[in-house]
Amino acid sequence: MVRRTKADALTTKHELLDAAERLFSERGVSNTSMMQVAEAAGVTRGAIYHHFENKLDLIYALMERVSLPVDEMRDELRAQLPDEPLRQLRERCLHIVHQVQHDEHMQALVNILCHKCEYVEDTLPIHLRHLSGRNECIEECVKLVELAQQQNSVSAGLDARTVVIGMFGLIDGLFYNWLLDTEYFDLSETAKHTLDTYLNGLQQGG
Repeated sequence: MVRRTKADALTTKHELLDAAERLFSERGVSNTSMMQVAEAAGVTRGAIYHHFENKLDLIYALMERVSLPVDEMRDELRAQLPDEPLRQLRERCLHIVHQVQHDEHMQALVNILCHKCEYVEDTLPIHLRHLSGRNECIEECVKLVELAQQQNSVSAGLDARTVVIGMFGLIDGLFYNWLLDTEYFDLSETAKHTLDTYLNGLQQGG
């Protein structure tokens, strides 16, 4: 019997994630079984259940695979632009947009969450986890808007939470429509112009 190394196990895990990402994108989460993922990755039933308990576990792992670069980006922006909250907000948005357009894993995950995941009883935990991450991000962005208001770079008469929710709606709407037809418009360029228009309207006297 051949003894598997940690490197072999890690390779298998990545192959399973790639297969899940591909099948979820093509067929949807509800229409894809664990065995179909295992077969697509060329592994046994025992192998997939060694790494992942169920489809929810697979989705969570796909989320975690793209979360580290995002977390690193946020930390870098805090360090680089500590006194420029509005610019932090802009760069955070545009970085995510760039990832969705150019990083295959991020693009696939957003496509799965937007278009390929029915939030029914079996997949409700995915919805709740997605909401939790979104709400945490909203709270961080609200603090940036409030700091910008203290600096008089955003009108004090605006509600910070409403500002952020509007911005999320703008970016999410661009993602949704671009993923329907990625050739119809350039995501990064369109996001840059629409986001700048939105943020300029928040500035004092704008």
